[in-house]
Amino acid sequence: MNVRYACIFFYIILLLTLLLTACNDSSPANQATEQHKPSSSSTTMESIPKNNLKDSSQTATAPELPQAKPDIAFKLPFTVESVMIENDILERNTIVSSYKNEDGIVIFSRDFSTTEEIEMEIIEFDTKKNTYVSRYRAAKGMIINTLLSVGNDLFWVENPSNATDNNTPWKIKQMKRDDLDADPVVFAEGISEDQIAVPVLRSTQDEISWIEKKITDHIVKSEAYIYNVKTGIKTKVATQILNEQTKDREGVFLDLQRPIDEGLLIQQTVFENKGANNIKRFDIVLYPKDRSEPEVIVKDREEIYDFTANEQWIVLTMESKTEILDRKTKQLTYSIVHDSSLLGGYTPFIYENLLIYKQSPYIMAVDLTTGNKQRLVQKQGDYTPISNFGDNLTFTRMEYEKEENFAELFFIHLNPSHK
Repeated sequence: MNVRYACIFFYIILLLTLLLTACNDSSPANQATEQHKPSSSSTTMESIPKNNLKDSSQTATAPELPQAKPDIAFKLPFTVESVMIENDILERNTIVSSYKNEDGIVIFSRDFSTTEEIEMEIIEFDTKKNTYVSRYRAAKGMIINTLLSVGNDLFWVENPSNATDNNTPWKIKQMKRDDLDADPVVFAEGISEDQIAVPVLRSTQDEISWIEKKITDHIVKSEAYIYNVKTGIKTKVATQILNEQTKDREGVFLDLQRPIDEGLLIQQTVFENKGANNIKRFDIVLYPKDRSEPEVIVKDREEIYDFTANEQWIVLTMESKTEILDRKTKQLTYSIVHDSSLLGGYTPFIYENLLIYKQSPYIMAVDLTTGNKQRLVQKQGDYTPISNFGDNLTFTRMEYEKEENFAELFFIHLNPSHK
């Protein structure tokens, strides 16, 4: 496994989804397995009529997009902590911490695969003593995806590296984080049929979220869930149906979710048949936690890589730019141009009026009220996408050219008590 590309493993599923959905739609209707890209709306338990959707999205009409200002340093409203690790366990690995406590204990997944065999495990690393223990080792040939620490538990998706007959069985596993003797249990499981990607876990505060897809008689059913780890309440916030029984698809396919305080932002694909015209549209829709009426946040935008929002802002990241929109008007406030020869913007997080996201090859911070932006860390190196746990964001800086056994873990403490 090429270590220089391991840093983008986190969003391989996202890139694969975008590439496959850009393909021609001339395939037979019974190929429900095409990796559909996000589509449009539906409701809580079952899909709601399209005319019931609250569509407040608008397209910016300015002839020229306003640009964010050149890099200007400004005071950050949080603290940034970094921890250096130099250990042989890092060889051929790019790591992103899923958790860190006050004693310097960090948890991350480790890929020690060879060209012949996939092997992965979950490591608990003591950064003060430079020692570690293996908390869990997956069976050979099994992949550990999206390892999260939420509440007092660890969650991850586990699936075989090679699909059988284009079907991939998957399990969401759960394990007590601080109990060294704990064994994982199966929290949820299913089968991703016809090359549909396995679920992607994402978290916010005490909640995890994911989307399941099931196929019955060429009918694809997408269901989006939120699980509150503290209360033990699992909520189905959206259900959508895509009918592939005929050549002309009809319905909605839920793809990827981004949890926010209000619920789930879901990137989805809408297929509509209007007489002789077949429409395929890519939307981002907010499905509230209370299962009230969904809201179309962004309509018919195919090129979006990643996204997030809060009550005031919408952030859309693409290959060559990041767009900042006003949440109420859906109008473009300004854009940030990227170097299109590099990977685009990923893993955006909003804290108050501050945006933090990866713009290869750096981690950027943007003051959304002024448009000022700066590198969050000035050091050169290869940066991973950003992850989160509780009130913390985390990412890693590697120096492959200098030292393959070295990593610098960064932790952004958003909780005021850490300021």
